[in-house]
Amino acid sequence: MKNGTEQYIETVAYLGKLYDFANVKLFGGELKKPVITVQRDERNKTNGWWSVGKVWFENADDEGEHELNMTAQQLNRPIREVTATLIHEMCHQFASVNNMQDCSRSGTYHNKLFKKIAETHGLKVECMPKIGWSHTELTEETTAMINEFVAENPATVIYRLPVMKGQVVKTSSTRKYVCPICGQSVRATKQVNIICADCDAPMQEEN
Repeated sequence: MKNGTEQYIETVAYLGKLYDFANVKLFGGELKKPVITVQRDERNKTNGWWSVGKVWFENADDEGEHELNMTAQQLNRPIREVTATLIHEMCHQFASVNNMQDCSRSGTYHNKLFKKIAETHGLKVECMPKIGWSHTELTEETTAMINEFVAENPATVIYRLPVMKGQVVKTSSTRKYVCPICGQSVRATKQVNIICADCDAPMQEEN
């Protein structure tokens, strides 16, 4: 049985393969493959995103790469819906590399240019209150195409549970320091020497 890390790697690889397929079939192979990631959305509000700026670098002299992320909590949807999100973000990529402003209002409103791009790349588009032409689904023709792809390449995808309100996720990048006298606590992103001002006592890192 495969472990979680192996399943995660297979999920990212599958999304990359799906990207390549959609790029050839819908974008004529025009798009340069970005770094495809699977990350959680702490607000549980988005299915994915495209980074307009380059955010991945190999070294200080590297020109960098863009990121196309598929939200980890949303990968439990049917593969056609996951694919619609992927193509949606590819449409943002298409607009970005062609210097098209497909979003207005500080990037929060999908305008009619995005609608046009999406409709010419295999998607149906609906207008949503406040965020514009953002709701996308596969057309019947694109659905048939993706069904053929999935038949030949069965989906290998895992997903993350939604982030619950008040949920605390421990990471190796934060440390908790506690006053041994009054119990007051603070968090820091690196190792620090800190004193409780109320008790004048050194705070201790909690393991």
